[in-house]
Amino acid sequence: MTTHDPALGSSAPSPEAPDEQLPDAASALDIIRAQRAAVRDGFEPDTRVLFGVWGVSWLVGNLVLYSTARSTPDHTPAGWSFAIYFALLAAAIAVTIVHVIRRSVGVAGPSSTSGAMFGWAWTIGFIGVFLVMTGLTNAGANPEIVNLGWSSLSCLLVGVLYLAGGALWQSRVLYVLGGWIVLVGGASTLAGLPGSFLVMALAGGGGMLLGALASHVREYRDAR
Repeated sequence: MTTHDPALGSSAPSPEAPDEQLPDAASALDIIRAQRAAVRDGFEPDTRVLFGVWGVSWLVGNLVLYSTARSTPDHTPAGWSFAIYFALLAAAIAVTIVHVIRRSVGVAGPSSTSGAMFGWAWTIGFIGVFLVMTGLTNAGANPEIVNLGWSSLSCLLVGVLYLAGGALWQSRVLYVLGGWIVLVGGASTLAGLPGSFLVMALAGGGGMLLGALASHVREYRDAR
């Protein structure tokens, strides 16, 4: 809107209307928070995806191992149950790598490199677990030690990687759940066979699914 000033012989801009003024401090903070949330949602891994895929993998895989191990005299799971367990682990690893790398696409500099390195750390770590357990088997370790080793070392590796991811992205949920998974992996060996599989299924897989639910609730509250 303009007013006519006879002295100037032309139209001059009127004083700025109240609704055209710059946003106040509270509105500016809301804008900053929204922008930070958008960046976080676009580039940081979605903990709901990571917790969900690993929760289902461990819950189903270890329940299958437990159901077959309890019916054998030496509590050794059937070969086909291990095939299901490792197939589920492979699927979870693949989803984790693809998800983390995709979230890192478009991020320049150290953030992109860190995301890609973290994604591939899962594959490298599980190759290391495979080599360790293969070496122990070739050295004559009895079936109980081998079965406990596969479960506990896999759990320990995932927990440590979650701890690293929590530190990398400053995610308390990711860090706390990583610590819980490490403890579950260690405690599962105390239960022996076949109890360790049940501990891994309920405390490990179930704990991850609870973490996915907690992350979903937090995201819902932040969006409101």
